[in-house]
Amino acid sequence: MRRMQKLAVLGALMLSGAAHAQSSVELYGIIDTGVMYVSNVGGHSNWLADPGTAAPNLFGLRGTEDLGGGLKAVFKLEGMFSLNNGASVNGLFGHETYVGLRDDRWGTLTAGNQIDFMFYSLVVDRWGPAFPFVSSLSLRQGSFAGLNIPNGPPGNGSFDFDRTLGAPIPNSVKYLSPTIAGLQVGAQYSFGGQAGSFGQNSGQSFGVNYHIGTVALNGAYTYVKYPELNHGNDGIRNMGAGASWVVGPAELAALYTNTENTENGARVAVYEADVTWTFSPFVHANLAYQFMKGNETLKNQKAHQETLSVMYSLSKRTSIYSGIALQQASGGPAWISLVPGPASGGSQVTGNIGLLHVF
Repeated sequence: MRRMQKLAVLGALMLSGAAHAQSSVELYGIIDTGVMYVSNVGGHSNWLADPGTAAPNLFGLRGTEDLGGGLKAVFKLEGMFSLNNGASVNGLFGHETYVGLRDDRWGTLTAGNQIDFMFYSLVVDRWGPAFPFVSSLSLRQGSFAGLNIPNGPPGNGSFDFDRTLGAPIPNSVKYLSPTIAGLQVGAQYSFGGQAGSFGQNSGQSFGVNYHIGTVALNGAYTYVKYPELNHGNDGIRNMGAGASWVVGPAELAALYTNTENTENGARVAVYEADVTWTFSPFVHANLAYQFMKGNETLKNQKAHQETLSVMYSLSKRTSIYSGIALQQASGGPAWISLVPGPASGGSQVTGNIGLLHVF
């Protein structure tokens, strides 16, 4: 764990140990499991334990301390784990860790291992009330291994290529403004730590959120340089814009993202539209369509995907869900997110049923 992550964890633990009447510390998490069927993985159908398609399995600690005058100290320690074998993902608190200050008038400043604005602006803020009901089967995948994105699953160079799952940037300082007249902006910078080269292995991210009535407009930009790409002088550049509109029981949403490897020039554009329908306070459904297109470096590979998910809430904390996704690809094999491998051809179908508990 790098120095800034250590400082974030140490600061958070000090805050939690000093909790008093004007402070709060919360333990929270998500447990998600089920069964998944896949029509074609390397030419064979398969049944497997669901890897958590409604939400990632995670746990964490978060808290605040009131410092007076509207100023608060804040912290988060959050990690992901596999429910099937209990192993942590990227370390005990490898998902997001930070410590910082929040002021009602001036905004929030934090430091640590922090998720960027491709997730917080284009996913969490854009979807808003619909966010809990969208299946992770809609995350980006497909036959775009030529993107060569580092730090992903072994042998999979395009998993979550536009960072809509929520990928942390280490050693980063992040600022988020208060919301003024519906407008909120944010900026994040990651220090590469390379002597003699300020920008090497660095990262940056920016986000903007604007709400007017039931309409949300969002934009984000993230550029992270990796040691594996031109010795830390190149990286993966993401940008995107999206919108959502709540109309009665429906939420309509659209999103465009563009992902580029600046070392080899590989680039993928994604166009997505979806609708979330509230049938009752207990039943929600989401229908999504996405079109993914690679550039000439990726041999103009294309993929269409349709995803339908339904969630039934048994209580405020526990839900059952089911989902189905179909992807049709050309120029390479189909590969739906969270499925363990690509199809032997241009079509892949997966379906699942699961149980989700939030605490």
